[in-house]
Parts: sequence; structure tokens; C-alpha cells
Amino acid sequence: MDPKKVLWSVIGTNVGVFLLWQYSINSYKSFGDDSKLNFMVKNFMSSPTHLAEGRIHTLLTSAFSHKSLDHLGVNMLVLYTMGQGVIEAVGASRFLLLYAGAGVAASLAAVGYRTFIKPMLEKGYNVRTSNDSGFLGSLGASGSVTGITTFYACACK
Repeated sequence: MDPKKVLWSVIGTNVGVFLLWQYSINSYKSFGDDSKLNFMVKNFMSSPTHLAEGRIHTLLTSAFSHKSLDHLGVNMLVLYTMGQGVIEAVGASRFLLLYAGAGVAASLAAVGYRTFIKPMLEKGYNVRTSNDSGFLGSLGASGSVTGITTFYACACK
């Protein structure tokens, strides 16, 4: 596999999923059609509810979702700059494995925090810090990008 094509494919996938989010949000705002937005939430955000409903794929697909253009831009800039060195060091296949593995690990950490740690903290302080009724899930490539950046920092410099 050509390393540059792999890196640009990951970046392109992130941009493509971001555009799907924007389309579904605008479709909802303009026409009141929430079907596309519901599809994106159910399939591109990770949450304890999604895992309980059997949507395990969201652990990975959420690693390609972004909330805003700034979020996408910063993640893709860091991915591009650090990703080149990592791909040269480990090869394209292992780069993809690292990106996916870090994304899944970050999603599991977020779900674990929401499920176990946050309730214990709130119970220990005898307060409810937030109302989770509006919580839909977590998204973002930040976990994957952090995995790439951490590997770069440890192995490449």
C-alpha cells in the first residue's frame, strides 16, 4: 500500500463523514427531516446505550466523526503532520491498525467513564453534576489522533 494514499484516505474518510454530518444537520434544520440525523447519531456516535443495543461498530465509526470544522481541521492537521512519520516508521497496515485501535480504545474509555466513573463521582459527592437525559454519545477522531501523536512522540523523535 502506498503510505501517502493511506494517509489521505483516512483524512478523506474523516472529511466525508463530517460532510455527511453537515448534510444531515442541515436537512433537519431546513426540512424537519430527522431520519438522516438519527442515522448519523445511531451509527457514528459511541455511547453506553448504543453498545447495549448491539451497535458495537460505533466504537470505531465515532473515530471518524467531528462536531465542528475547527475540530476536524485541527485533528486532520495533526494527523497529517504526525501521520507521515508514523506511516514511515511502521508501514501503512500498522498505521491503520494504530489509528483504529486508538479510536476504539478512546471510545471504550469514554463509555467506561460515563458508565462507571461519573456515577461513582456523583454519588460520592452526593450531587448530580449534569443531566444525562440529553446525552447522545461521544464522537471525534481525537482519540485516534492522540494515539498517532503519542506513538510519534515515543518512536520518531
